[in-house]
Amino acid sequence: MSRLSYKGYTINLRPLKTDNQWQLELEKSGGEIVHTYTMSPQKTLLSIEQFAFDEIDKKIMEEIKS
Repeated sequence: MSRLSYKGYTINLRPLKTDNQWQLELEKSGGEIVHTYTMSPQKTLLSIEQFAFDEIDKKIMEEIKS
């Protein structure tokens, strides 16, 4: 399992037991799971990391607007 922090969110990447896929979890500080994504095993860690950063940036912009 891989874990990163970015702008108050924790990024978890876990292997799924079925379908040889990865599960990406974005958690806001405090342990609340914001969203999960199923990622293809063909994706690189760098592309998954960039996807996670982009999704977190979108969520922060949504929070600012509301």
